[in-house]
Amino acid sequence: MSSPAVVIEESIESLLESTSVLLPAKPSLLQEMENLMRDPDFEVALLADCISRDPGVLGALFKLCRSPAYSRGRAPTNAEQVLMLIGLNQTVNLVRGISIRQVAGGVTPQMERFWLRCETIAGLAAQIAGERVAVCNVFPDQAYLAAMFHDSGVALLNSRYPEYWKLMNLDDESSWVDVSLENEHFRLDHASVGYWVARNWGLPDLIVQAIRYHHEMLSDDSLGLRSTIGIIALATHIYLINKGLPDPAWSLRGGEVMEELGIHSSALSEYMDDINESFVTFSL
Repeated sequence: MSSPAVVIEESIESLLESTSVLLPAKPSLLQEMENLMRDPDFEVALLADCISRDPGVLGALFKLCRSPAYSRGRAPTNAEQVLMLIGLNQTVNLVRGISIRQVAGGVTPQMERFWLRCETIAGLAAQIAGERVAVCNVFPDQAYLAAMFHDSGVALLNSRYPEYWKLMNLDDESSWVDVSLENEHFRLDHASVGYWVARNWGLPDLIVQAIRYHHEMLSDDSLGLRSTIGIIALATHIYLINKGLPDPAWSLRGGEVMEELGIHSSALSEYMDDINESFVTFSL
């Protein structure tokens, strides 16, 4: 008999096939990096050269290296310095997060706004993870990757269904995707689509599961899943507050999130101010 997890995976896969939602293949840059790292004798210079051939990825890495989560004084000036500053596996995770926009992107103004939202939330998540790492044991690269991927299914569903954006009312920034409405109309939701992309790309299981369940606060905390979901939720909350937008989900799970991240409710406002101050400084 199949386990529940296998049944879920098979049902998602069959739905994706029946609806012709195109899942992006793993980018060749990621595949090349992962192949290099399988060799126990590989040289960092080869990995740096691989990254350097993609100016978009390298530029995004330089920007991330300026963030409080990674800044160690002098900013790196080449890919090899990035690898030395951040670490090999951590750099791969950041490249994975950067790559999802490249392959699932879209060039319309609405998609530019969408990906700016994702990148801002991912940057905030990395900062929260860096500040809370002693409490949550979730690292900035993991939080960044999970946050970049968690809404990626929105872009993919939008590219498949012409009516998706309007039906989800996504031009109104005060609203966001209604998962039940997605399932009602498309028999799929963005969390399931993002989950399947992450699984096919071979992302770490913590990230895969965080994408799948990012609208919930699961009781199972294996792998630090609750903390990862909580970091994404708080990063999203900060983003919405900064935009002057409502966050209905926070009233439902904000208490659980703060407890999971070890933040007292009376300290939340000051904590968000500190995260914002650091984020604005690094974004300049």
